[in-house]
Amino acid sequence: MEFLFTNYPPMKTDCKTFVDTFYGLIPETDKLDIAVGYVSADSLIEIQKIIELNKNIHKFNLVVGMHYFDKFTRVQYNAAMHLNDFLTENHLGEVRLVTAFRYHGKLYSYSNENGPFAGIIGSNNLSSIVDGGARVYESSVLLNDYASAKTMNDFISSLVHTSTRNIAEVDIQDFNEDNAVLGGNDFVKRMSIYEMALAMQNKTDISFDIPIKTYEVSPQSNLNVFFGKGRVSKNGVVKPRHWYEVELIVPKTIACQPGYPQSKTDDAEFDVVTDDGWSFRCKVSGDYSKNFRSEGDLKILGKWLKGRLENAGALKVGEPVTAETLRKYGRNTFTLTKTKTDGTWFLDFEVKK
Repeated sequence: MEFLFTNYPPMKTDCKTFVDTFYGLIPETDKLDIAVGYVSADSLIEIQKIIELNKNIHKFNLVVGMHYFDKFTRVQYNAAMHLNDFLTENHLGEVRLVTAFRYHGKLYSYSNENGPFAGIIGSNNLSSIVDGGARVYESSVLLNDYASAKTMNDFISSLVHTSTRNIAEVDIQDFNEDNAVLGGNDFVKRMSIYEMALAMQNKTDISFDIPIKTYEVSPQSNLNVFFGKGRVSKNGVVKPRHWYEVELIVPKTIACQPGYPQSKTDDAEFDVVTDDGWSFRCKVSGDYSKNFRSEGDLKILGKWLKGRLENAGALKVGEPVTAETLRKYGRNTFTLTKTKTDGTWFLDFEVKK
């Protein structure tokens, strides 16, 4: 038995983290069974990519315990259905919902050719496999003796057979419409009505329309970093690029215009206020200040842009951002506008009605 802690300062320990242990067991695993209470859309697509990139995993089953009663967002549901379709079509496993009661446990069961060999139990929902975001301190335990690992695997099997249904067999019509993917991120602030009005009032004439490069011209970068090569760790496990990870390449013709933020200057980092009421920090870098990204967490800008596309129904989790995606949304640029407040810019991705 081994304790696993998040290890955020100042509460640092000598124990391993959940995410390091989760990925560290992947190379030894033929079959992975997970039963958790809640899932996030990005964790669902990330687990699918893990299965795709690590060919040693021949079976994967996911049990979702709370969303049947507490509702999915539309984006979560679409991601869960996408994962279930991938698993069933490739005869790898399935996604099942607990329908008999609210199941709030968090179990991760690892098996090889000899049967269950390890398991993790604790407070970590599936979103914990995604690096960054909200600083929530979690605690779990690694069980690496055969008896405990088998007990956990047997429990998940019994839960599946007695209390669940495949997600495709469940008629889900009622959704949680609160789908603010930026909520809970420590690097993001929700703006008040007054703060939004002030930012709008303080906009200047210094403004830049930045084009969004699509899959047709940028298949593995910009908004499509997810489709690039995964990161290979020392033990051989391939970790996918995150679904919301983005770093935009701004055309030189725009980045070199007077007034545009310049890299390697005091103006390279700045706060942005968005048209839909968020605030976070951004940065320009690279030659000609061509790289545009969110500071502190590359996923913030991606959550803002791709989240807008998802909420509008123009993009499904796991699909590339194409020219057709942007056509459905109604816009293929976002606007960066300087404000009268020093170090603050306004970001606009609104579709004019």
